[in-house]
Order: sequence, then structure tokens, then C-alpha cells
Amino acid sequence: MKKLLSLLFLLSASLTFGQVIQSRVISVEKGKNQKFQAGVEKKTKMYNAKEGQLRFFTFNITSGANTGKYFRVRYEDEIAGFDVQVPKAAGKLWKDEVSQYVSNSQARWMWYSKEASHVSVSPFDKPLRRVMEYTYEADMSDEFWRFRNNVAKAIKSSRADIFLEVWNCGSGCDGNLVMVVFGHSNYAEMGSDNSDEWMKVYKEYSKIYGEDSYEKDLENFSKSLEMYGRRTYDMEFAPEMSSPENMSELDKLTTD
Repeated sequence: MKKLLSLLFLLSASLTFGQVIQSRVISVEKGKNQKFQAGVEKKTKMYNAKEGQLRFFTFNITSGANTGKYFRVRYEDEIAGFDVQVPKAAGKLWKDEVSQYVSNSQARWMWYSKEASHVSVSPFDKPLRRVMEYTYEADMSDEFWRFRNNVAKAIKSSRADIFLEVWNCGSGCDGNLVMVVFGHSNYAEMGSDNSDEWMKVYKEYSKIYGEDSYEKDLENFSKSLEMYGRRTYDMEFAPEMSSPENMSELDKLTTD
């Protein structure tokens, strides 16, 4: 019963609140990357670069099993935004100049978990992303989310320079999948974020929740994961294939 109630609660929450992305991991036929990128850039400039148009963002996956593939996202402030269809002319351009080079495309629907996130600067300032995907057991959702939410609170309280987005999968995933995304300006900042800045988070976590609380909650978080429920990879933002910052209005991602 607890497992069923947890599933129903998580599904209800994800479908009701927060910002939404429809993401796709796109594979391109060998030798066709330049033509694919040119088509995506053309389509984005024509149909996704002006106020009132749909917002799309593209990343190059640079490590892990999907290295060399593309991560493309449509962003909406709420699920109702997806009632607006892609214009027919934009769809035709994609079909004529892009889709012919696509060998595979896997889609997901992800809901933003603001309580578990910490965004204090524009996402455009953090082009390098390290993504940690976790799949947790439904009957251990409390342990999973306790650590994730407490980390976000400790980041905010400590004023550590950490950019963190957390996205909860609502459809297209196997199991209870969550994307934990850290953003960095460059690799040097990634190094300092994982050392000096994270030490601030660790100390603040212990200060707020008690001595050894970080270690205990991290241990329970790890126990909440499925056997193979952990994967890490990197992505780099591709601005030429993305909607520009001046029409993106991503302020609703910002931590209150």
C-alpha cells in the first residue's frame, strides 16, 4: 500500500506543478552531423528565436553511452504550454532538412523539482553540465527526496556558488528516474564546485541537520537507489541550435 500511495503521490505532484520539458536524445547518421546541425540552426533561427515562439535548447553529449548524440529540449512554464503545437512550416522544415539525418530519437517528459534545485544565475551562464541520473525504489522515495531537498536548502543557506537543477521524470522513463544537473561556467569551475564550494554545503548541512547527518542521509539516499540506478554524463550547451537568452524567460527556475 505504501508503494502504491508513493507512486500515486509522485505522479499527481509531477503532473500538477512546476515547469516542464520534453527532452529528446537524438542520434544522427554517421557523417551527417554537419548537415543535421545546419538544419537545426536554421529551424531554430526562423521559428524559435523571437518572443512568443516556442523555446528549444540543444546540448552536445560529451561523455557516457550517448557520447556524440544531441540532447534537445522544449521548455514550458506549465504543462498547458504544450497545447501550443509546432507551426506547420516549422514542422515541414524539420522534416525536409533535419529528420532525414536522424537515426533514432528517444523522448521524455520531465517536471522541475524546485524544492530540490538551486538556481541563482541564468542557465545561459553555465554552459557545461554534469548530469547524474538516478532511479530510486518507490517505497524509499522519502529517503531519496530527503537528501535531495536538504542539499538544496544547505546550498542556499551556505551561499555556495552551486548551480543545481533537478528534474523528475513523468513519462518515457523506466522506473522513478530523476535528473540531477549541475551547471558550470567551465571545467575549472567544475573543479572548485566539487571541492571548495561543496565543502561549504557539507558544513552547512551538518550545521542545519546535525552532526553526521550528511553521511547518514547520503547512505540512505544510496540505499534508495535501484541496483543499477546511477548514471553520470556530461553535456555542453549549443547556443547556435538554441533559443536566445533574451526571449527565453527562464526566471521561474530561479530559487526563491
